[in-house]
Order: sequence, then C-alpha cells, then structure tokens
Amino acid sequence: MSSPAGDFDEQPVILCVTASRSKRAQLARLMSGHGVVLMFPHLQAVRAVLFDDTTASAGPETGAVALGRLVVDQQRQQVSWAGRALPLTRLERDVLAALASPPLRVWTYRQLYERVWGADYLDDASAVRSTVKRLRGKLREAEATVAVESARGVGYSLVDATSHGRN
Repeated sequence: MSSPAGDFDEQPVILCVTASRSKRAQLARLMSGHGVVLMFPHLQAVRAVLFDDTTASAGPETGAVALGRLVVDQQRQQVSWAGRALPLTRLERDVLAALASPPLRVWTYRQLYERVWGADYLDDASAVRSTVKRLRGKLREAEATVAVESARGVGYSLVDATSHGRN
C-alpha cells in the first residue's frame, strides 16, 4: 500500500490562472480525478503562495499612483492625502488605485469588480457601491480635494472635487 505522499508525487499538477470563476469551475470539473488542480485568480496570487510574497495578495497592481496630493502605494499597501496616511481597507485602497490610475476615466461596475475582487461580475453592484460609500466618507474626513463621482448606472470616476463645486 502506498503512502498519501507517494500518491501525490504520482499525480500531475495543473496550474490554472484566470480571473474567470466560471473557467476555473469548468477546468475543475474536467480535471476531477486526473491530478491536482491549483486555481488562482491572477499571477500575484500564485507568487503569494509559491514565494510567500505577502505584498502580492493585494492584487494585480503594484507600485505607486500619484494624483496631486493623493498617493496610492500598492506595494506598501498605503494611501496618503497631503502626506497623511488614510486608514483604508484593502478593497477601498484597490478601488481607489484603479480610479486614480491613468488615464482618468469612468470605470464600470464590472471593471472595478473584476479588477478589485478578482472574480466574475454577476450584475450585482452592491459590493462596489458599499466600498465606494466607505471610501467617499474617508476621503471627506481627510478633507481631500479628490472625490469619487458616480456615472449613473455605469460606474465611478475620480475627480477633482474643487472643480466640481464640492469639498
């Protein structure tokens, strides 16, 4: 009788990297019983597991994005306004990083969800809306002159609040 470790050594290992939850599920069904299948939503998640790289778990974006006095540093997992750190959650920080990345534009609910949550968007914008609501409150509390603006029925963009009559 062989040991479980011996059985594992004999099994092929299949690595699947895709943000599509349905594609991962499809592959899992196809490969059931034919080997070990490791599923990841993006390459940074693979790095986090293989190399114990804790900075990789933040998502696909690394480096810093600066927009005026706003700095979003994904590698250090920090956001600051006018040199003061903002206490944002990972989701809030990742949404802000997407909105602040050049070129500034309207991000659809689908684009934000798939980028930040790393999963297929199922036409339910409630997670995105909830995160943006908390993010808006924290930007207001910091007296930031950037704001998250709604594009009704489409998504969100980052704007200079002073030129839009806010703050």
